Amino acid sequence: MSSWKWLPSFIFLVCLINLVSIVKSQFPTQISFLYECQNNGNYTSNSPYKTNLDNLLSSVSTNINTNNGFYNNSIGENSDRVNVIALCRADLQPSQCRYYVENATAEILKRCPNQKQAILWHEFCMVRYSNEAIFGILANSPMISGRSGENVTNTDVFYRELDVLLNSLHGHAAFNSSPKKFAAATRGVNDSNHPLISAFEQCTPDT
Repeated sequence: MSSWKWLPSFIFLVCLINLVSIVKSQFPTQISFLYECQNNGNYTSNSPYKTNLDNLLSSVSTNINTNNGFYNNSIGENSDRVNVIALCRADLQPSQCRYYVENATAEILKRCPNQKQAILWHEFCMVRYSNEAIFGILANSPMISGRSGENVTNTDVFYRELDVLLNSLHGHAAFNSSPKKFAAATRGVNDSNHPLISAFEQCTPDT
């Protein structure tokens, strides 16, 4: 049975839970995206909202490293106001963070070409924009999960040990004195395919 890779939104104090590999020195040539185009209205290509969105997203990669890999900003007034949050995985180097965020901000416009709310995740960062306030707001959605594609021989043991590991990380990530608010650990499992489980949790610092 495939093991799960959970990717809830890191916008809120619902932590990113990701069974991760170590970031390699070279950038991956292919990135798998998970995204959600939310149903909260659309914009047109020549609208003030679109102009504000483009300007805001173009500023993310330039500013993402000024606050430890976390960025939020807003542009516009009333119905044309756009809010954005972006977060890099805590173990990225600044150049990697900038690269992946630049890639994600371009990709989110391709995947959600006219929606006023959207969020996009991949292994290394998250980008979200909205016409509603999203900074410092605690919520349980949007949320998404996906399979890693790797198999475990004993699912009961795997999920029991995974649950213990993840629960041990929640408080460390949420109340970490580091501004990046993350925690990582490894736990042994009696499984011939996966004798070790590595887990990483990260929260946005605004909650």
